[in-house]
Amino acid sequence: MTADSNQLTYITTCKGRLSHLQQTLPRIAAQAGVTCVVVDYDCPDGTGGWVREKFPQVKLVQVENEPGFSAARARNMGANVAATPWLGFFDADILLDPKFASKVLPVLKPGHHYRPDPLTRQTWGSFICRREDFETVGGYDETYFGWGAEDDDIYDVMQMRNIKRAAFPAALVSELLHPDEMRTRFHSLEMAQSHRINQFYKHIKLDAMRILQGTLPEEHRRRIYGLVSQSVKALELDPAAPAIVNIDLPPLLISPPPADHPLPDAKAARIRRRLQYKLDLSIRRADNY
Repeated sequence: MTADSNQLTYITTCKGRLSHLQQTLPRIAAQAGVTCVVVDYDCPDGTGGWVREKFPQVKLVQVENEPGFSAARARNMGANVAATPWLGFFDADILLDPKFASKVLPVLKPGHHYRPDPLTRQTWGSFICRREDFETVGGYDETYFGWGAEDDDIYDVMQMRNIKRAAFPAALVSELLHPDEMRTRFHSLEMAQSHRINQFYKHIKLDAMRILQGTLPEEHRRRIYGLVSQSVKALELDPAAPAIVNIDLPPLLISPPPADHPLPDAKAARIRRRLQYKLDLSIRRADNY
């Protein structure tokens, strides 16, 4: 099978994970029907040099002078250089079965996106979708900062666009276990705070998208994220702080009736709309809510 006939681009990102990539990339780079992309996100381990030396056939994207890490931006950069009909996003710590491509490629169908079943915490970000669907939903939302939720976001947006969830067997992927410190090594926020901010933002964003039946401009998303981040941080410092986020929606216009209508004095009216969210940290994990 030639490179031109490949159906799937395997996209992985690396920052401080070269020891994982050295185990996972050889497994997939050898499989027919697959093109590989590695995004070296200013990795301190010299990932780019290793890929060029050991796997010259792999497409390499390099980010320089970036002390932090954005999973959303890194994955989007990998997708930008892909030319195959399908895109597969896998973290550097996910080891694919030697027969992964031969088993998965024949079952991929338009109108669906694919994740392992059953899922684990570590395979949560493993994801295959059509390139055109990825572009339609705008890729990963780069508004997210720190750890988590950018993957939940794109799965939910896919569902909203009626790109149905499907699965490939979880037996085709395995995990290289590692501590949480590796997940947050290049993030300035600790994991729990990132998770709270990002999930709060995600719910507000998706609500607004459902109501407006469309995407939100980047400047609106960044404004919402800023409000959420401020409210969460204030609440964590002071449990009595009013962690309320107000989101104004475009107003609706009630047009006046026609001139010959039996309500000749009726005037146009405007409906102002606002979504209000309040974060409550008193909920326990075991509570029903």
